[in-house]
Amino acid sequence: MPRATVHKRAAAEVFLTDAVRTADGRFTVAVRWPREHGLYRPGPRGDEDPLLWIETVRQAGIHLSHRFYGVPMHHPFVLAGLTFAVDMPPAPRHAARPVPVTLDVVVRREAQNARRMAASAEAVVLAGGRAMGRVGLRWQAVDPARYAVLRERNSPPKPTGTVPGDTGAVPLTARTVGRARERDVVLAATRDDDTWMLRPDTSHPVLFDHATDHIPGMVLLEALRQAAAVSTARRAGGPAATHGTGRAPHAPLLRSGTVVFEAFGELDAPTTVTARSGPAGADGEPALCVSAVQGGRTLVRADLLCGPAPRRMRDGDAGARR
Repeated sequence: MPRATVHKRAAAEVFLTDAVRTADGRFTVAVRWPREHGLYRPGPRGDEDPLLWIETVRQAGIHLSHRFYGVPMHHPFVLAGLTFAVDMPPAPRHAARPVPVTLDVVVRREAQNARRMAASAEAVVLAGGRAMGRVGLRWQAVDPARYAVLRERNSPPKPTGTVPGDTGAVPLTARTVGRARERDVVLAATRDDDTWMLRPDTSHPVLFDHATDHIPGMVLLEALRQAAAVSTARRAGGPAATHGTGRAPHAPLLRSGTVVFEAFGELDAPTTVTARSGPAGADGEPALCVSAVQGGRTLVRADLLCGPAPRRMRDGDAGARR
């Protein structure tokens, strides 16, 4: 699939191969995930990374908007929020024979004119025709003039003082946050065990695939995920990993979550990420309320469930949407 239709610069970061309309507002999207990806890696039991699902559905929302809804290619996209829920099927990327992955997507337009499209999508992630889980997405695609207004209106005041690279905060280790490479770490320690500084590497080939004027949504999601990994390990009685000295052999897999994006984040202003305990899930899964704040304003907030998988989807669940 052409890189421009999913707003990617690197061909390796394009996870879609085709899309067809199957009914009014309904689409089947073909997916190709790399067997080995630099950032999105399966868990210790072969569980797929939910952020890979979210990135794939995000690309689908962009592509479908351009191809089927007439959104001009130069219109920026603004992510408003998302939900996800994970099942526990075999890993499709690492089977002896690759398992075909598709998305069953329903798009609902909330508004559309020449300057703006506001929409939501509900996608079932299917491997070999079997439902793996779901991702919901809300976004706007707007013309550059309207984007400039949104950018100004929804940006926190830029605080005075140090910028992220000058905080002196010690980055966490890759093992602490459940990552394979040190360059994938986006958090640094603070004196508060539940709070970290955001330290994104703007040269990262995945998180910063192309130039941007704000902190990308997927960078904020990665920060929330890493905060959840450290916080869950500490609350489970593991080693004190907050300052990067402990060992976290396997980061807990995110099982479900609701994420709301509230403001644009500036790349050159300090951002803190905080994780607090939330009400446990129905099956006792550890729950966290995680947020990123800059200049006193919340950029993103999320309620996340980690740990054991929720009840498996019934065999008929995927077919019920067809």
